[in-house]
Amino acid sequence: DLAINYFKSEEKALEIYDQIGNLKRKGVVIRANIVDPRQVEEMTEKVIRKFDTITVVVNCASPTVPSIKFHNLDYQSIQTQLDVNIKGMFNVLKCIVPHMEKNRYGKIISLVSQYTEDPKSELCHYITAKSGLIGLCKAMAVELAPKGIRLNMVSPGMTDTELIADVPEKVRLLTAAQTPLKRIALPEDIAGVVSFLASEKSDYLTGETIRVNGGQVMI
Repeated sequence: DLAINYFKSEEKALEIYDQIGNLKRKGVVIRANIVDPRQVEEMTEKVIRKFDTITVVVNCASPTVPSIKFHNLDYQSIQTQLDVNIKGMFNVLKCIVPHMEKNRYGKIISLVSQYTEDPKSELCHYITAKSGLIGLCKAMAVELAPKGIRLNMVSPGMTDTELIADVPEKVRLLTAAQTPLKRIALPEDIAGVVSFLASEKSDYLTGETIRVNGGQVMI
């Protein structure tokens, strides 16, 4: 059973909802901006009313990521990334963790970025925010582990999503050539790792980052 949060992509959220129905499972679609604490509270209440509990949260929210040279970079561009990646995650944790504590079980999985380890130019705003998200997840993983709640991260290489819509084709091809499989990742590639972390097979993992980059998977 799955709750789908979206901010702008209503059509895609409804497509997933239909797929859930085809699997004979329950679903709910909720629009909420995770930067707004009240909207996150309302979203959580709707999910609890529908499913009674929450066992897994996948945090894959991200604003668009334009390339910005430093002399054109203003702090608001950094703040936008921080708001979604840090404040958004904080708001979700504040609402979700109490429910997981009651069950003494929960999985919280965040998508970060390999650019935090292998930075690229003109992405200071994005890399700064993702680095902060990694710190937040690691700190909370230690604090919440004794309560049965596990926080882990998936760190993808370049993945074929809307986030790279502005990336030149030349850069995509060069990135693909540098991976063992000679292609960039697909959303399904990342989803497979997320589903592992959401399952009982990963119950011993917490505070870990799984890197996914063209055939290389490392913890």
